[in-house]
Amino acid sequence: MARSFPSACLRTGAVFCSAATWWVLVTRQEAALVFCPILAQTENHHRADLPLPWAEALQAGCPDGTRIRCRPVLRASTYGLTYRGQLGACFTERLVLALTTELRHRQQEDRIAPRFPKNAPSCRGALSLPLLRPEPRSPRALHFF
Repeated sequence: MARSFPSACLRTGAVFCSAATWWVLVTRQEAALVFCPILAQTENHHRADLPLPWAEALQAGCPDGTRIRCRPVLRASTYGLTYRGQLGACFTERLVLALTTELRHRQQEDRIAPRFPKNAPSCRGALSLPLLRPEPRSPRALHFF
């Protein structure tokens, strides 16, 4: 049964559901809580995706066939979230390791200097393009066919 959960009693690996997205708690960072989104299984895979085994999904109360995107999202509290379940300790350790690895990869990518000068004709306007959001907001993809 879904219920509200006080943020003082939280453990790493707790699974929550908001109105549009499923979340897993990864860690605390000072006063904030660090969550990763749980996404529906699609053909588009990112290197930061960690597939959620069906046994863990069953134990945590998640839909089957989902994956966790190791992208940290900070929240001040669990207000508006409904507690659904708890992931196992082994999988939670694997999740924390995958998130740490992804953050390390992103830091290394940010350190790499561009190969082309900023004034080069092939690079003009590339930085002003709008960013696309490839992942859906909800693990339940809506199809209008």
